[in-house]
Amino acid sequence: MRVPSLRGGAGARSVAVVLAVAMLVSTAGCAGLTADDGGSASEAAKLDSVPANVDSLAFVDVAGMLEDDTLRGVANTYYGELNETSPYYSGPTSVSEAINDTANDTGVSASQFGTMTVFSNASEQADSASGSFNGALVTSSLSKTELESAVTNQTGAEFSTETYGNTTLWVPDSEFASGSVVGWLGDGTFVTGTESAVKAVVDVRAGDAPAVSGDLRQTFADTRAGYVKFAMTVPQQEINPGPYAASGAEFGTETLNAVQVLSGAFYAEDTDIGGVTHVVTNTSSAATNIMQVLQGGIAAYELASEEAAAETLDKIEVTSEGTTVTLSYENAASNIEDAIESAYNESSADGSTTTTATA
Repeated sequence: MRVPSLRGGAGARSVAVVLAVAMLVSTAGCAGLTADDGGSASEAAKLDSVPANVDSLAFVDVAGMLEDDTLRGVANTYYGELNETSPYYSGPTSVSEAINDTANDTGVSASQFGTMTVFSNASEQADSASGSFNGALVTSSLSKTELESAVTNQTGAEFSTETYGNTTLWVPDSEFASGSVVGWLGDGTFVTGTESAVKAVVDVRAGDAPAVSGDLRQTFADTRAGYVKFAMTVPQQEINPGPYAASGAEFGTETLNAVQVLSGAFYAEDTDIGGVTHVVTNTSSAATNIMQVLQGGIAAYELASEEAAAETLDKIEVTSEGTTVTLSYENAASNIEDAIESAYNESSADGSTTTTATA
């Protein structure tokens, strides 16, 4: 699922940093506050503003992640090791430094963002005739003037100001930035994405179109709370193995074609960090096949890894019950930090050995 953003320059980078921090420690609005169970409750997502014709939903509690000391410790370890071991790295050495650098460069800080509710329709994106349909509802402490400045003055692109319903839209003049329409919804909330998705949100909020409901919304609600959570239905289209059919890929594609729903979450509890993914298939045999493939892949990677990384991988559990495969992971943040340090130290040692041998 592609996450829309303001492309092209400094304003774009401020939003990108928010997403980068989220992805760094894991893998938008807001009727609720941060919960006590490792992230925001699903009610914090702005589902009542999401159009009905979507097949994927995701929620990111940006503010919660940035304020979580456990996640910050892991991210700081990553930044520190990258700075110490890579001669080509010249970026920030901590989360605080990354946030400050962004604020100094753009005038917009990652700490000004609250949550993101991301949505898309994969089937429409696959249909070039109808075009792509994806967007993100963002909550923030930004004023309309600050957002307009970030969009129109700092992205390096030309925007036209339009009105749709009672909503101000900033629409890029270039067709190459067609996925960067921004609409101001009030009280720090805005929507960004393709024009059709942005206008659909405005229609839903005005009561002129239905919001997402049914199985997808229920699956999202049933998924455990976390700083990041998602749910998506998989388009039931046959995957063609093409020239790889003779090599056994046909078996793999048959299994993949059996996947119907994906959901999951990334969370932190006290000093532990965890994640869970559920894969719902159409048959129990397909679920068993997927479980065995995942278990085999993890075991092979674990054997090829050094000790700290192998111990971290050993925390991954893959189980199957009926038509559902569940992949879960939970580990102490200190163990994850040790694995990061070990991985970078090993990489640095390998590099030194290679240099010595060449000399």
